[in-house]
Amino acid sequence: MKRANGQGSITTLKGKRRKKKWARVVSGYHYDQVKDVVIPERKSLGVFKTESEAQRAIDNYERNPYEFLNKDMTLNEVFLKLYEIIFETNPDYADDLKYQWRYCSKIAHEKITGLQTVHLMRFLNSTPYYINDCGKKIVASPNTIMRIKSILNQMYDLVTAESILPVNLARNFKISKEVKRAYKRQHKRHIPFSNEERKVLKSRLDYPFADFIYVNIFMGWRPGELIEILVENTFPDKGYIIAGKKTENGYLRSVPIHPDIQDIINNYYNLAIKLKSPYLFNDPYISRHSTRRKNLSYDNYRYRFNRVIEHLELGPHTPHDSRTTFATIAKTSGMDAFAIKKFMGHSTANDVTEDCYISPEFPWYINQMKKFKYDGDVL
Repeated sequence: MKRANGQGSITTLKGKRRKKKWARVVSGYHYDQVKDVVIPERKSLGVFKTESEAQRAIDNYERNPYEFLNKDMTLNEVFLKLYEIIFETNPDYADDLKYQWRYCSKIAHEKITGLQTVHLMRFLNSTPYYINDCGKKIVASPNTIMRIKSILNQMYDLVTAESILPVNLARNFKISKEVKRAYKRQHKRHIPFSNEERKVLKSRLDYPFADFIYVNIFMGWRPGELIEILVENTFPDKGYIIAGKKTENGYLRSVPIHPDIQDIINNYYNLAIKLKSPYLFNDPYISRHSTRRKNLSYDNYRYRFNRVIEHLELGPHTPHDSRTTFATIAKTSGMDAFAIKKFMGHSTANDVTEDCYISPEFPWYINQMKKFKYDGDVL
């Protein structure tokens, strides 16, 4: 039976599918100047097993067309909504969430209104897992369980914001003490490079990518920030770089270039121009499947970092340790604490004076950076 105009449409998809009923509604119109006609813009509400389920989705939409979530949605559908929101501002973090979500197949297709706090708690305490393409069972580590709990917290934040549930079920319980203890045992403490290690590193800047670590000890970027510095935000002639993400205070912050790394920055800047890369730091020899991008991903950077550490017999260290080293040396070099926070992208909100009243001119920050003594002792 043909449906009345404005009441949505249900299309039966061809082929062998578990769900064949595609529900759509008209969300707007646009004018085609060439054909001189008004064309409706359709919004998909999902694909369903039965026509009655598809009709229910259309009816729910018609009752509240601005509704973001509804009580009939599964956890997986809520996760996809959360993924879309985060992907708009932080694609890397969104993709990481999708990686962690693989462990949640046991509860992914349960309705959000069909679960209670005890179900979520039992799921996490039973050690989530997934089966990989080789048929191997991959068990979640304590760190992964903590991250899954964070994902569930964020998902149920959306659910409560839509008034589908009165309370956040995921925030109603805590991770078991056993998981927390295991997480603390596995969690690596960030260790600054010692004076001797820094001397070795400085003497071997000819080794591939050793200068990446050297540069970041002078600037204190998060590893993910370092590899995403853009050429257009790099100003070697003016002596500073604008970059940063993750937090409001760290987003696109200006960090002066220390005189000792000026030549290295110049070389990478010129290389990026030659490669026509939008990113400052590149590996011209990198080989990637189905892409021509030459900039490094975090995994690429971590692999090269570990190669340098192993070859120069430093460590053990993680990519974040260069940031820890910057903070430690900055402090022992006598750099102003306010400048250190600004360079690292940390908040000053706990100090009203710093947060509301202190606003130095940029030359002051440049002079603070010049206090940084790479060869000083890490006390």
